[in-house]
Amino acid sequence: MMNTIHVSRVQARSFLSTLAATLFLLLPTGCRSAPGGAGDVSLGTYYTQFPMQIDRDTCRSTNYRGGTTAFLLPINSEVEFTGARRYRFNMRMEDGRIFRFEHIKKHTRDTPQASFDTFFGAEPVDLSGFTAAEQAAIEKGKPEVGMSRDAVLTACGPPPATGTASLDARSWKYWSTRFDTFLVHFDEDGKVSSIQE
Repeated sequence: MMNTIHVSRVQARSFLSTLAATLFLLLPTGCRSAPGGAGDVSLGTYYTQFPMQIDRDTCRSTNYRGGTTAFLLPINSEVEFTGARRYRFNMRMEDGRIFRFEHIKKHTRDTPQASFDTFFGAEPVDLSGFTAAEQAAIEKGKPEVGMSRDAVLTACGPPPATGTASLDARSWKYWSTRFDTFLVHFDEDGKVSSIQE
């Protein structure tokens, strides 16, 4: 007579989770991808593509540019992506501090992976093509009159799509906080003509 093994659903799930985790760890680091909404983002080292505001251990794809409790993570900071759950990415700074990058779809109108790729890159950003004044503004993470569109993007990152439908627009709308905004106006040559707060 054949013996029958009864396995509960809980035991089956536990076994499958353990098996998946084991197989994941056997992959080479460069081939590992985070689960959930992270898509094909691989675990490992990345560089911030512009100065990022970290507020209460969180950076949102809304790209808030201020706040009294926020601190500025400089451009080209080396960070480690350690995992994700749906639209939240866990990141570690060089000094060991942890923060979370959170994708807010209604503000960016893109995917979690696209947002991640906007904020973090596999290589540091080359700043040599910017003027000395633009480089100084980029380091501060603030737009200044006379900067090019590319320099503003490198200093501040992209404005939320909910306030700026196209980067070809003559004005870009950024959020300082959840309640305060400012506008960056460009002239016909694509240089910052004024900043309206």
